[in-house]
Amino acid sequence: MPTVNFKINSKNYSVDCGAGQEEQILSIAEQIDNKAKNLSSMFGDVDNETLLLMVCILTFGDITKAKNKISNLEHQLSLLKEDALDEEVLANAIAQITTKIKTLSATLSSSAEPKNNTVIDFKF
Repeated sequence: MPTVNFKINSKNYSVDCGAGQEEQILSIAEQIDNKAKNLSSMFGDVDNETLLLMVCILTFGDITKAKNKISNLEHQLSLLKEDALDEEVLANAIAQITTKIKTLSATLSSSAEPKNNTVIDFKF
């Protein structure tokens, strides 16, 4: 099992991980270190335990915001899909009505024409 070594706020850490996860852990550790350094510069001398707790709280706040955005986007997507289905249903209904109008128009046209060359002579 590989071991990954990294620093967070100038303190060395070692973590065992699954094969192939080394780069991901190093990337996450770098992000944690950047947040820790940022918080340390804002709040001054803070012990590592408190600093890491603050990083966790901020990180989970970011995760919660991201989840909310994803949920809102999924809701908007479902509304768009419903609208698309409504438009498709409407388009199909219009096509069916158009066909019926053409059929009715053809029927009316043929019934309005005199049959057998009949001449209509109106006398008053």
